[in-house]
Amino acid sequence: MANLDAPFGFNPLGKIGGGTASADSAYPALAGYGTLISQGDLVIIDEGSGGVQNGAANALHTDATAAIGIFWGSNFDDTNGKPTFKNTRPASQAATCFVYDDPYQVFEVQGDTATAAAVTDLSKTGDMVVAAGTAATGVSNTELDVSTIGSDANLRIVGFSTAVGRNDNTAINCVYNVLINEHKFK
Repeated sequence: MANLDAPFGFNPLGKIGGGTASADSAYPALAGYGTLISQGDLVIIDEGSGGVQNGAANALHTDATAAIGIFWGSNFDDTNGKPTFKNTRPASQAATCFVYDDPYQVFEVQGDTATAAAVTDLSKTGDMVVAAGTAATGVSNTELDVSTIGSDANLRIVGFSTAVGRNDNTAINCVYNVLINEHKFK
């Protein structure tokens, strides 16, 4: 059966070695950052401003650009002063962002294409294809860039999904279980 093609960014599963998913931590997002952050996006701390921003793909990250984790939502006062929680951080909105920041947190992410050697991909690294989420869905469209598996990159493959319709690891859009390989706190 073909896998469902429905990117969702990164979803927390549990921790490497077992255990439940870690709680998320609070970080600031500053009004000066003019880009939407969606639930499931990999994020960094901008060392110049101290605010949460989207991470980049296909680059060997330095300490200054390494991921702090996966964005899960934000809290802010809307234009009427009403406290609001969203699974996005609207562009240019000052907010408190909630981030899964444990370096041993395992996430699931959809692969963008098929791989001929999926089982032998276990423990290899790969990068991500960053695709912006939308305010309408609030969910990231980022995927694992299957063509980069085996390179020194953002993510380390630690397993595959067992969910029906997402677990054919020889077909396009397989869901991988990954760690953030280039994590700031690791």
